[in-house]
Amino acid sequence: MKSMMILLLLLISFSAVSDNIDQAMIKIYTNSVAYNFYLPWSTDAPMESSGSGCIVQGNMILTNAHVVTDQTYLQVRKEGDPKRYQAVIVAVSHEADLALITVNDESFFSGIDPIELGGLPEAREEVTVYGYPMGGDALSTTQGVISRVESSRYAHSGLSLLTVQIDAAINPGNSGGPAIIDNRIIGVAMQTMNQADNISYVIPVPVIEHFFSDIEDGSYDGFPSAGFSYQTIRNEAFSSAFNIPQEQTGVMITKLAHGSPSSTVLQQGDILMEIDGREISGDGTVQLRSGSRTRLDYMVNRRQVGETIPLQIIRDGAPLYVEMTLNTTLHDLTVVPNKIYDTPPEYFIFGGAVFMPLSLNYLESWGYDWYLNAVDYLTYPFLFDNWRTESREEIVVLTFMLPGEVNAGYEDLQNEIIETVNGTPISSFSQFVELVDTETGTFLELTTSLGNVIILDSEEALAVNHEIMARYGIQHDRFVL
Repeated sequence: MKSMMILLLLLISFSAVSDNIDQAMIKIYTNSVAYNFYLPWSTDAPMESSGSGCIVQGNMILTNAHVVTDQTYLQVRKEGDPKRYQAVIVAVSHEADLALITVNDESFFSGIDPIELGGLPEAREEVTVYGYPMGGDALSTTQGVISRVESSRYAHSGLSLLTVQIDAAINPGNSGGPAIIDNRIIGVAMQTMNQADNISYVIPVPVIEHFFSDIEDGSYDGFPSAGFSYQTIRNEAFSSAFNIPQEQTGVMITKLAHGSPSSTVLQQGDILMEIDGREISGDGTVQLRSGSRTRLDYMVNRRQVGETIPLQIIRDGAPLYVEMTLNTTLHDLTVVPNKIYDTPPEYFIFGGAVFMPLSLNYLESWGYDWYLNAVDYLTYPFLFDNWRTESREEIVVLTFMLPGEVNAGYEDLQNEIIETVNGTPISSFSQFVELVDTETGTFLELTTSLGNVIILDSEEALAVNHEIMARYGIQHDRFVL
């Protein structure tokens, strides 16, 4: 009888906890309009989508950035309540695919216990994912186990951050919903691997806490980047030649981004042995915790922008200790930026010629397999050689011509990289626009990376520019940040 009573009390307690978790679940309704990076003066058609979230401390709703990207109107609904409430964005990290939104009507949160953050789970722990996937309107749960914890590429941003892989089903609409262990959040549902079954990913608590800490001062700085590339070391002769004391340890620095934190303390050919107190193996990994490893860039992006970390290197055969201040993000250091969200694309029209800075958004106008479909001289910088140099911060592309008498003969030119304006090399998009705007000569001469030369009558091109734009319903000749 006593054991039956204990079991009954446990069941009642579990039911109460389960109800509290259910009540903190939120369905998010998003109206959005995405910017068009092929026709940069226009937008795509409005669309509606839905996602998931949950209430956390401070009357905040935690969800994915991609659930609220390019939003024009947000609404949320509590589990079991048919009423929709207007919501607003408080903070977004597109890098970590996280967002905090809230409802200004405080009664929305009345009587709901926020869900606390847990810790980093262990492999084979059981996990439950909550959310509102397609196929119904009520709250759905799926169960699975933790498969592994390591750094992986986030589909929304392209950045490699810590992730938790699970085998619980995550479907469209689940995005932003919490993964729960012991009634605490251990992650936020993010993405699945379409090429395989039962492989899904959640954003773990250390990344969530990094986001929360970042925005405590009211602004978002992002995840720092050291700005270097490296070669793995797994050859005994290589280790001996560089005086590396132990085989298959350390990595060799092969490239440094101009203006990066690493460029102030490292040199090409340095052997990086330790980063922020962790030894680096020859495959470029560090110990995450006992029995598991992850990529060395985890040691950088777990820090906040502005923090300093120590490095141990071997230079010219001798050990050396240096400190690196992490004052830049990946966006600050790359020639072709990763995905751009919530910001109109930059463009400039002169004499009917349309120019843009090269971006991943533009490359994706070739479709899902853009890396196969786009011209190789545009994809190569992003895929293989993306660090900024002293002479180049951005790549300027002539995307296509709006045909007119002034640009006759150039109608077929498109997707060409502009190298010079009247002999002056191009380093950035803003510099390119300034050079064209301030040109006082009779002709504007542009050279491209394919060896083509474009010569326009400067005065005529300026005079007919708005006439050409009017034919295509374009109101403004530029948007430049």
